[in-house]
Amino acid sequence: MPLNRFRREYMGAPSRMTKPIRVRIAPSPTGFLHVGTARTALFNYLYAKGHEGQFILRIEDTDLERSQPIYTQNIFDSLKALGLQWDEGPDVGGPYAPYAQSERLPLYKQWAETLIERGHAYYCYHTQAELDAEREKAQAEKRAFIYNGACFDAKCREELAAKPADDGVVRKPSLRFHIPKDRGALVFKDQVRGEVSFDTALLGDFVIMKSDGTPSYNFAVVVDDMLMQITHVIRGEDHISNTPRQILLYEALQAPQPEFAHVGMILAPDRTKLSKRHGAVAVSDYMKDGYLPEAFCNFIALLGWSPPDGEEIGTLSHFASQFELERITHSPAIFEKDKLNFINGKLIRTMSLEHLLAVARPYLHDFDLHQYSEAQLHQILDAVREPVTVLSELPDAVNYFFGQNVMLDAALVGEVLTGPEPAQVLQQFKQDFLASADFSSPDALALQVKAFANGLKPIKMKTIMWIIRAAVTGRTHGADLSKTLHILGKETVAHRVDTALVLTTGSFTP
Repeated sequence: MPLNRFRREYMGAPSRMTKPIRVRIAPSPTGFLHVGTARTALFNYLYAKGHEGQFILRIEDTDLERSQPIYTQNIFDSLKALGLQWDEGPDVGGPYAPYAQSERLPLYKQWAETLIERGHAYYCYHTQAELDAEREKAQAEKRAFIYNGACFDAKCREELAAKPADDGVVRKPSLRFHIPKDRGALVFKDQVRGEVSFDTALLGDFVIMKSDGTPSYNFAVVVDDMLMQITHVIRGEDHISNTPRQILLYEALQAPQPEFAHVGMILAPDRTKLSKRHGAVAVSDYMKDGYLPEAFCNFIALLGWSPPDGEEIGTLSHFASQFELERITHSPAIFEKDKLNFINGKLIRTMSLEHLLAVARPYLHDFDLHQYSEAQLHQILDAVREPVTVLSELPDAVNYFFGQNVMLDAALVGEVLTGPEPAQVLQQFKQDFLASADFSSPDALALQVKAFANGLKPIKMKTIMWIIRAAVTGRTHGADLSKTLHILGKETVAHRVDTALVLTTGSFTP
């Protein structure tokens, strides 16, 4: 936005509280979207939508060496998968475009010149090697390294500019923001943590434009948030140390500062920083592992926030209607995967079968789904989904419904299908049950199987069911037996019983 337009539309405008709420999420495309960034995006989204505000996506890609298009696309895909659609952003545009920092470099230079003109910024000719030497000296003396502001003095700048660097290379200056020595304490109200105070004497004059002409993080963020009229900055508490520098920049730019809300970190169960050694940390990895986007979104919403109605499973719109910054805790949130599994499993069990089949298809690509009608596939999923916690468990849960044969391993044969009882049960199941059974419905089969088992006393009903299930599915646990028999059909069941009889008796009994 040009300077004149900004001054006219924003700096001379009434208090921002008369303006619509505008929040942003500003990830760096230097890696896949992290769980923590996704949680921050979600909190921003919920706050915006709960207050009829705008949710903006901005890509902070000034780190040109590490930023990659594949990571930008992953950010887009992951946020969309979670249902966090932005109102303004790099791909959809908006009134404050562009929304990628790499395309906004002229704006940062323009506002940097404004700070120079106002006496708030100056060029610093110290090389990185000289600064590193000062930092090492401070560490040796066990004191914090704070840049002493030497280059604020014009004479120092002139002398350093004329002096060759140790390596003989011409010095390229950075641009530093000047903090007056008498500035004193900086106090601001954080919407999560309450009143926070910083001693500005401990900050030192900080770089706002690097020697390569790119902006520092703090400067770019302030310029962007200022021009995009961001009203609330909701982010992780690891950014709280940046806040005093940013507030000083807002003051120098004569711009209203947003409300700040710093959210507690997400920790692993051992209370260390969540990292790859604890499992997946990228949102896309959880999607690949079979977590439903709505379940994952539901789970991370509860990391540091709780709904006032106490209902911990809900939709984005339901949570947005209750979301307030005051209910965010500043304490660390623990990433409990058992809770994520619980929520995911519950949604798998309660979602419509049409939806479940749609999200399950990518995980069932190794099976010939065409051998069943869509209604039958619904029946299969309904039969097996009770114990399933993630979609990636479905292939193992449904595999015995496909193909004529099942795997009867030695352990199963030795445990369940060996001895006179299994042979008797299977022979009579074939001769007495299959010859006359009605496979038209699971309910009919349930009654017939029970009647058949009662006719084999004194063999226990539990033993009979194990034997039949083992022969038909290749396992002792699984979907309801009558539902399984109904879905497989009489022909497939008969074939599998014949195969099992060969193993139990050593010969085929026609």
